[in-house]
Amino acid sequence: MSDKISGKEILAGAVVLAIFAGTMFYTLSIFKAEGGKKVVDISQAGDKAAGHVETHVKLVSIDPIKGDVSARIDFEPTGDIVNEDNTIKQDLQLYLNSANGKQEIDFKKGKLMTPVEGIFNMGDGEASDYPFDKHDAEIIIYVAKAKSADKKPADKSAETKATDDHAANPEKKDEADSDEVAVSVDFEGSIPGYKIDAVKAKYSEADYVGIETHIERSGIVKFFSMFVAALMWAMAIGVLFFVGSLIIRGRKVEIAMFNFMAALLFAFYAVRNSQPNVPPIGVYSDFVAFFWAEVIIAMCLVVALFTWILRPAKT
Repeated sequence: MSDKISGKEILAGAVVLAIFAGTMFYTLSIFKAEGGKKVVDISQAGDKAAGHVETHVKLVSIDPIKGDVSARIDFEPTGDIVNEDNTIKQDLQLYLNSANGKQEIDFKKGKLMTPVEGIFNMGDGEASDYPFDKHDAEIIIYVAKAKSADKKPADKSAETKATDDHAANPEKKDEADSDEVAVSVDFEGSIPGYKIDAVKAKYSEADYVGIETHIERSGIVKFFSMFVAALMWAMAIGVLFFVGSLIIRGRKVEIAMFNFMAALLFAFYAVRNSQPNVPPIGVYSDFVAFFWAEVIIAMCLVVALFTWILRPAKT
């Protein structure tokens, strides 16, 4: 028999390589679409004002278990509210709907508007739905000229209430509107493992902008999680048929079989935790596959063990 490679083997190898290359290219295109840097213009209404603050919001972390999303906010004041050295000409105040931290941040006259970080609440969604969990978060940005001491309200809550009323009734203007500073906002949300979309809230104005974000797992994460589930089921069913053949067909029980099944019990746990950003045990994907696979493998191991113990030795 000749060891020379035939034309059919070369053709088969070329087809396999072409399929592999196509799959790799498709996977990388998905990564570029989902994981690439995305900057979305949320509101450019503030650009029309003589003096406004250009604001860049970038998500830096997501914690579905706590229900928090962290964002870094950078500022670039322009126009008649900024000096030549990029310092601001008057005191400004930033209002955020931060869930953990300061909601009112002061920027002093003659200083730079330094970046700030805020933690915002993801009101909807459950991390236990992994990998199909979906979350929504809202980020509100409002900048105003700081009032002098004699004009500041005695009750601090009154100022916060005025801001809340503005969000509820954006068409309604009050006396403080003349102190508001126009803002333009863009948004960047690119965190591995997540698909993030952002749109401008309907109540937004030139000086009061809300960002509505929708967060869910990326397509790659969903695919990999379901692949792991399918792999666990395939291995568990294979071991089930394997042990069934030991009992029904009376095949010889080898010691190596126990090593294989015992290793699977711990390997499944490691594979389960290898899923991207997976929460602790008890999520949807665990009920789909992991729990079932562990139970099946454990039962098969026990059955095979007692089969080996109770089966009479052949003489």
